[in-house]
Amino acid sequence: MKNLKYVTGLVMLLFIVSCSDEYLDVNKSSTSPSNASPELLLPAAQKNSADMLWRASISNGSDISFNLIGGIHAGVIADSGDRVWYEPEQQYLILNTTYQRCFENTYQLTLYPYHLIENFEGEGYDYYKAIAKIMKSFHFAMLVDTYGDIPYSEAFGRGSNTQPAYDDDKAVYDAIYDELNVAIGMIQNAPAGTINPFNIDAMFVGSMTRWLQFANTLKLRMLLRQVNTGENLSAKFSELTGNGIGFLVGTASIDPGYADQTDQQNPFWTVFGYVPGSTTTPAQNNEATRGNEVYVNFLKDNNDPRTTRLFLPAETDGEIRGIPQNVYTNDLRTDATSALGPGLLKSPDQRLFVMAGSESLFLQAEAVQRGFISGDAGALYKAAIAASCAELGVPTPETAAATYESSASNSLVNWNQAVSAGKEIEAIITQKWVAIGYISGFEVWMDRVRTNFPSFVPIPTGALSTTFPSNLLYPESEYATNSDNVPTQTSTGAFDRHTFWMQ
Repeated sequence: MKNLKYVTGLVMLLFIVSCSDEYLDVNKSSTSPSNASPELLLPAAQKNSADMLWRASISNGSDISFNLIGGIHAGVIADSGDRVWYEPEQQYLILNTTYQRCFENTYQLTLYPYHLIENFEGEGYDYYKAIAKIMKSFHFAMLVDTYGDIPYSEAFGRGSNTQPAYDDDKAVYDAIYDELNVAIGMIQNAPAGTINPFNIDAMFVGSMTRWLQFANTLKLRMLLRQVNTGENLSAKFSELTGNGIGFLVGTASIDPGYADQTDQQNPFWTVFGYVPGSTTTPAQNNEATRGNEVYVNFLKDNNDPRTTRLFLPAETDGEIRGIPQNVYTNDLRTDATSALGPGLLKSPDQRLFVMAGSESLFLQAEAVQRGFISGDAGALYKAAIAASCAELGVPTPETAAATYESSASNSLVNWNQAVSAGKEIEAIITQKWVAIGYISGFEVWMDRVRTNFPSFVPIPTGALSTTFPSNLLYPESEYATNSDNVPTQTSTGAFDRHTFWMQ
C-alpha cells in the first residue's frame, strides 16, 4: 500500500501537470482532473506539499526550495569553500528569477489539486475537503510571507482568467485564517458516514484529531507573525485555547511511500543525501551544504548534545567545523568542513517534516511568554528542546536536553538566566533556530525577519545589502503574463519588509 500510494500520487502529479502550460491556465475538458476523486488527488497533493518544502524545482541544475533559501537567509546554511553553490543567495543577489519556481509551482503543482478536492461534488468527503482547506492555508500563508500581495480570490479561475488579480496580503491572511476555522468546523461536525482517508492520508493516516491540532497550530503560527502589527489579537488567541482542540503533539510529516529508488527518495535526502542505492555517492548538494560557522559555533560553545547529530566531523581532522557565509577559500573546502549528520540524514525513506513537534512547543512558549495564552513558558521551552533532541535522535533526549539547558551559563540556553536577563523571547526564538534550522529553514528565516533574533547572525562578507532579505521578488513570468496585476517592486523590494506583518 505504501508504494502504491506513492505511484498513485506520481501518476496524478503527471496528469495534473499535463493539463496546464501556465500555473493558472487550467482548461476544463473531458480529460480534466476535476472529475478525479479525492482518493486519487490527495496523495499527489501531499507529495507535492513535501516537494515544495525541500525540492520545489530544479533550476539550472540546482534544487531550490522555500526551506533552502530560508535556511541560508536565517544564517543556518553555508556553502563549502570549494563549491560556490549558494553564492548568489549568500551575496543577497535577489532578482525576479530567484527561486521563481517556488511561486509558480506552489500554484500549479500544490494548491490546484487541493482546490480540486475542496470543490469535488461527491458526498461524504468532508474530511478530505477539510484537509484540503488546511493545506491550502498552509501554502497560501507561505506565499504571503514570501511575497506579500498574491493572487487569492481569482487564483483558480481556470482557463477563463489567466491574469488573476492580486489580493491584499492582510486580507489573504484573514481569509485563510477563517478557512482554517471552516475546516475545523467541517471535521468537528462531519455527518455520519463521512469517508475517513486513513489508508490514503500520507500525513496523519486519517487522524482527524491530529488534523485539528495541526490547523490550530497553524493559526497560532499566523497570529504570532502579527504581534508587531498593533492589531488587537486577544480574541483570536482566546479562541485558540477555548476551542478545546489543543496544539500539535509530535511532528507533522509526510510519507507518500518514499523508497531508495530513483524519483522515490525523501526530497531532503534526494537533495542532501546520496544517490539511489548508494551510501557513498553523494547527491549534488551533499558536498556543497555545510553549517554556517555562527550556527555551528553556537552549538559547540554551549555543549549542545545535538551537535553530532546535526553534523559529521570533518574528514581532514575530525573536527566539527562550519563556514562563514560567502567565504570561499581552500581551507574551508568540502573535506575540511562538516557535512550534514545522521540526525538529519537518517534514510532515503524517512518521513519529511512539515512542522516539527518542537516548533509547536516553541510557538506555545512564545505565546505564553507574551501573555496571549496561559501556561508555563519555561516548561514549554524546556519541553521543546527535549522534543528537538528526540527529533534528531539524541540518546536519552529528555535527560540530554535537561543537562544542556540547566548546565549552561548562556542566557540564550538556560531559562533561568534568560528570565534574569529579560531575554525570554530571544532565548525561545534562538533555540527554535537551533532546533528547526535544518528542518524548517523557512520558519527560522521568518522569525529572524519578525524579531531580528538570533541577533548575533552577521551579514555575510561581500553581501550586496547591509540588511538581510525579508522577501523574494515576484517572478519574471508574472511580469510577462500578468503585468497588469502584479504589484510594482523596486530593486530593493527583497529588503524592504513590505509584507504587512513585517512593518
